[in-house]
Amino acid sequence: MNESGLVIKTNEDIAYVRFERTSACSKCGACGMLSGQNDITVSMENSLHAKTGDRVEVQFTTKNALQSSAIAYIFPLLMLFLGVWIGYIIPQNIFPVNDVLAALLGIVFAAAAFVILKLLNPYFKKKFSNVYTMTKIIKESEQDKCS
Repeated sequence: MNESGLVIKTNEDIAYVRFERTSACSKCGACGMLSGQNDITVSMENSLHAKTGDRVEVQFTTKNALQSSAIAYIFPLLMLFLGVWIGYIIPQNIFPVNDVLAALLGIVFAAAAFVILKLLNPYFKKKFSNVYTMTKIIKESEQDKCS
């Protein structure tokens, strides 16, 4: 999928590009824009050496974006459910109040999931680094055609 965005900041070989909501945004959601947001800023490799104020065309793969979202949201949720389930299957003669144990283990497992994700963050950054790729800098004459 290709979208155009505005470079709002550059830092060495990283560009921060702001995308505004388009009609396609309501259907996709792969970039991470929430329903109440009108724009989102993402960082990417500045492979075209774009400058602040340049409008760029960016290609992004929805597969990688959806995979990274699934990891970030579903893994902690599964860990929460696993902790609650383990809390309920522990026999009552070991821990007399299953509800309290289930709640505590759910919280501990969810927190552990976030710690695991934090520790694996460098790996995920490498794996999902190619979600956004600059394809070209849009000239002013091309911007008029797109509008």
